[in-house]
Amino acid sequence: MTVEHDDVEQVLGSTEIADLSPFIEAAGRMYDNLTSGNTVDADVRDDVVTQLTAHLVATGPERQVSSAGEGGGNVSFEGETGEGLSGSTYGQMAVTLDPTGKLATSDKPAPSVNVPDAKGIND
Repeated sequence: MTVEHDDVEQVLGSTEIADLSPFIEAAGRMYDNLTSGNTVDADVRDDVVTQLTAHLVATGPERQVSSAGEGGGNVSFEGETGEGLSGSTYGQMAVTLDPTGKLATSDKPAPSVNVPDAKGIND
């Protein structure tokens, strides 16, 4: 099985986007790159890619609304920009479904060690 427009639309409920192919392809590449060298069941991969696709849509052109007020036109969105996969319920589900655990750490900074320059220090 591969992820199709209808699979993502079922997760989102509906979408105004006529062609989800670019989102599906990007989500597939993202997951495949992260899990390179790991064996992931094809059905599980499709579930994760479907959720990742929904995340890309929900954090981009169709942000998830968490609350909206009448009168003042107040709208609050799920998640915050820059929160990575935690920025939508779809991203959170993709992390939960990922058997490799790679998605959980995909938006964390790489570890690094800074060594101070000791040149010129007198004993």
